Amino acid sequence: MEMMKVILVEDEDIVREDIRRLIDWERQGFVIAAEARNGGEGLALFHEINPDIVITDIKMPVMGGLDMVKEMIKKQPDTKFILLTAYGDFDFAREAIKLGIGSYVLKHELDGSLLLEELNKLKQRLHEEKSTGHLARMGLLRMRLKRNPGLESAEDIGQPGHIFRWEGKTGVFVFGLDDEAGMDKRELMECIHTRVLADTAGELVDLSDHMYVMFIRVSEQSSERKTYEMTNEFASRMQSQIAKTFGRTATVAIGPVFHHFRELEASFQKTKELFSLRVFSKEGSILTAIQLPQAVTIPPAFVTGALSELRERLAHRQYDQAKAQLQQLFTRDLVLAQNVSMLRNVVMELIRMFHERDISNLNPAVIESLEQLPDVHQSLNVYRLAERFKRLVELLEEQLNAKYSKKIRELLQYIHENYQGDITLNQAADRLGFSIIYTSQLFKKEVGVPFVAYITRYRIEKAKALLETGKYKVYEVSEMVGYQTVPYFCKTFKRLTGKNPGDLNY
Repeated sequence: MEMMKVILVEDEDIVREDIRRLIDWERQGFVIAAEARNGGEGLALFHEINPDIVITDIKMPVMGGLDMVKEMIKKQPDTKFILLTAYGDFDFAREAIKLGIGSYVLKHELDGSLLLEELNKLKQRLHEEKSTGHLARMGLLRMRLKRNPGLESAEDIGQPGHIFRWEGKTGVFVFGLDDEAGMDKRELMECIHTRVLADTAGELVDLSDHMYVMFIRVSEQSSERKTYEMTNEFASRMQSQIAKTFGRTATVAIGPVFHHFRELEASFQKTKELFSLRVFSKEGSILTAIQLPQAVTIPPAFVTGALSELRERLAHRQYDQAKAQLQQLFTRDLVLAQNVSMLRNVVMELIRMFHERDISNLNPAVIESLEQLPDVHQSLNVYRLAERFKRLVELLEEQLNAKYSKKIRELLQYIHENYQGDITLNQAADRLGFSIIYTSQLFKKEVGVPFVAYITRYRIEKAKALLETGKYKVYEVSEMVGYQTVPYFCKTFKRLTGKNPGDLNY
């Protein structure tokens, strides 16, 4: 059962004692969370405890009940009140009515039955307001955060009292599940409402399937350090509840606390930017601006070089080295850079790279997952992306193993690593331990082309790639791919490609 939190504010000790004994509070669904002797103490406890209901005397030293109530309503308009007085003073009653307080009880008439009746009426009102008001507040909040272009300004989309049930210090969180597959968004939000926000004034809204935003009331008296500790503890508690209920991890970004409603958008944008860096963190992380390591500037040329080297690894079928390079690129280099745009470019280039390979015979589900990567990579961190691409390398290797015998695989790797030199069929036969005739027949049977023709085609493909970079002259490329004379290289290039090496296309 969700317990309603009550604060009791009364300057007479004996009256507070009597009120405590009037009903079985917990059995009826209420708990006296704190007691105070005057309005000043009560207001301080209100900021700390965030009660649902306040029972207060009207006349008290230091600060009277009505003055205290006015301050409380400013901070949290949906709090409910029961006012107590020893006097039948209609001036107090009229003032209470102006404040929207309908529960006004004379102390000498108060008994267990009347108190429980008043408490249950307020509980019912709170439940009704919560169910009807939440959807409206969530809609306004979503519109405010998305900033509908048709509206002139954010001020057109609700004020504090329309969106939040409090004013003042507010914490902001942006979070998402690390694995959303098969997850019902409504179940997640219901869990957070009932089990995480049960004792905290807060609002939760979903902005997409990958991102949720939460605002919570923060005590005005909390120091910067206490606020930092409280928001981190809250984020950790939310992660624990999600793990306990759904068996999933969530990454949470904690943004800057804001004091005025007009600061909402700026605080949200900073938190959203922080959350975008989740792709560089391990699953289940809590991200705060002061804990993030400083990004390291990595030149684009470095990444381009790493990708070119990876392409060579795949071309040479050096699969173990390719997997090691993918691991380093994602979990070291890109983590250091913390550059979302760079990560996106790397993912897109890798997708193109794998499509260049012969993936037509791969499992259809694997091809589908590759095609989906452009859409899902923003919800995957670099560690999971590394595993995805390493698995694709393994599948390429498995495909190769299924296509060629071990001897031919070894020979192909030797060709790819030494194509710049003078590779002969005699050398190949010696490496395999077969006769020249058998080696020639086996190679053509499995690869589909004669031994010399394969080497020639491989050299020309490498030459095309080098010429397309625009960095090398024709004679340099000729030598780099193993030709001793430029004319013979040009003649072979034209025969296989239909173009001259010096054509502007290259």
